[in-house]
Amino acid sequence: MYLAILSDMKRIFTIIGFVLFTGFSFAQDIKLEAYAPSLVGVGEQFRLVYTINKQPTSFNQPEIKDFEILAGPSTSQSTSVQVINGRVSQSETITFTYILEASKEGKFTISPASAIIGSTEYKSKSLNIEVIKQTNNTQQQSQVNGQQEQIETRGDVPNSDLFVIVDVNRRSSFIGEPVIATLKVCTRINVAQYVDAKFPAFNGFWSQEIETPSNFSYQRENINGKIYYTGVIKKFILFPQKNGNLEIDPFELEVLYQQKVNSSQSIFDDFFGSTETYRKRLVSKPFTIAVKELPSNAPESFKGGVGNFKIEPVFDKKNIKTNEAITLKLKIYGEGNVKLIETPKIEFPSGFEVYDPKVSDKVVNSANGASGYKLFEYVAIPRSPGNFKIPPIEFTYFDPQKAQYITLKSQEFELNVSSDGTTPANASSYTYSKEDIKFIGKDIRFIKTGKLGVKPYAGYFVGSGMFYITIILILVAFGAVIYLMSKHQKEMSNIMLIKNKKANKVARKRLQVAESHLKSNNRELFFEEIHKAMWGYLSDKLSIPVSNLTSETAKLEMSAKGIIETDIEEFMRIIGVCEYARFAPSTETSEMSSLYNSAIELISKFEQNLKK
Repeated sequence: MYLAILSDMKRIFTIIGFVLFTGFSFAQDIKLEAYAPSLVGVGEQFRLVYTINKQPTSFNQPEIKDFEILAGPSTSQSTSVQVINGRVSQSETITFTYILEASKEGKFTISPASAIIGSTEYKSKSLNIEVIKQTNNTQQQSQVNGQQEQIETRGDVPNSDLFVIVDVNRRSSFIGEPVIATLKVCTRINVAQYVDAKFPAFNGFWSQEIETPSNFSYQRENINGKIYYTGVIKKFILFPQKNGNLEIDPFELEVLYQQKVNSSQSIFDDFFGSTETYRKRLVSKPFTIAVKELPSNAPESFKGGVGNFKIEPVFDKKNIKTNEAITLKLKIYGEGNVKLIETPKIEFPSGFEVYDPKVSDKVVNSANGASGYKLFEYVAIPRSPGNFKIPPIEFTYFDPQKAQYITLKSQEFELNVSSDGTTPANASSYTYSKEDIKFIGKDIRFIKTGKLGVKPYAGYFVGSGMFYITIILILVAFGAVIYLMSKHQKEMSNIMLIKNKKANKVARKRLQVAESHLKSNNRELFFEEIHKAMWGYLSDKLSIPVSNLTSETAKLEMSAKGIIETDIEEFMRIIGVCEYARFAPSTETSEMSSLYNSAIELISKFEQNLKK
């Protein structure tokens, strides 16, 4: 009995707590939002929708004078309650919908609507809508709840209703001035799937891919007087590397599209209609970009920078001792071809030993261009004391907007170098290099040139025949060690040679990572690792940077190295599958496993043919 009463009390308190907690959770920010397409055609019907997340006392519609109101406002209401990890949340949405028709072309503004809740008035934002007069209105379109509807007849779709383009932000630029290339599909019909794509090689440009949203979506766009639904397939930022008219190759995309057809087989088919799926290969039109040469009056401090930059030089310390390292960090940042800026020359005093700078960069590619910084770290060691001056650092870049060179200059730097105790405070300055060895403050002792005053007594090793043989062997061994060390150092300095030797090992590691993603069924990361393994291996073996490695150059280089045609095609097939994986539906595990095995087998074949 006692346990039953206790159980009922717990249930009552739980209900009370649920109600109180629900009451607190229902509190939310009130928003009145407006939605309508930003582009419509003359005679096209569209929806104007207002939503608010709490029941208003009254709703005041906006002034609609430039469009004809066909219906509305129609009101609907929806409520949802969610319980997640014991937390209760409720959302309420009240919708006011108008059906409007555009009757004349132009750019119009719909004023804000307002709603009264309690004693507070809430307003929506105003909406800007452009109405165009389409050149061909034989095809009627509407977009209801984000879905594209159309009526088509059986047969091939006209090229004017489904095509691809390479859209660039400029048709003329200077060498090094970025060009943004957007690869789009434009459609007035229902596209079901993207099957295969072939991207341009962008010969004559240094290209970098711009990250695009993984969720593919369409936008309404006016193209030659018609409204199309356009979707971005990929974006690239292109840096011209030579002057002249550079041609952009066509972009190819194979799609599956659906058409609504009429059938006379039954009365139900005639009434409801049916859809069929067709395949079509789309090819964009080639075009050229006029690339202008940079002016010939470039200053000596120009290091290839094109854009808009600033410099920031910083010494880590200004009071140091002899034989103590000092670091100068020169940061060049801004917008433009940051990665292609060459190393600036810094004038250090003659008493400093200077090492090659360490270079790093961080660049973000976006639809607005490339921006970021490039950092040069110079390490220098003073060998003699004194007060030294570093002349102002100059950096020149070309500004394509002003079409002129801009020179930036820092202030002069002063360094105070004191003796570390091993070097006299009044010692003169000397110029040192990493190859030279000098003795400071020491005399060269006299070297005796006569015969050694050691008699070859029996039983003594010095002066005997074995003594001279041992000396010769030691010299030969010493020479061999020097040769091997020099060879090893030369190989280590040859980055391309190192990458070539380690290409197979690096590719195998990436394939192991891909195998782990295969086992965990992580499709996206699996294709990414396979793609990196294949391109990275070929890049290291052919000594071609990945950024300059295109499909055409890869085929030519593999053919020149004696790779058979079937293996070349298999390589391009694997690359193509990886690149277009995000446009394809979910891939079966068996197909991913087959692709993984093909990649391993192909790299093993290449390892035999591409050995140097």
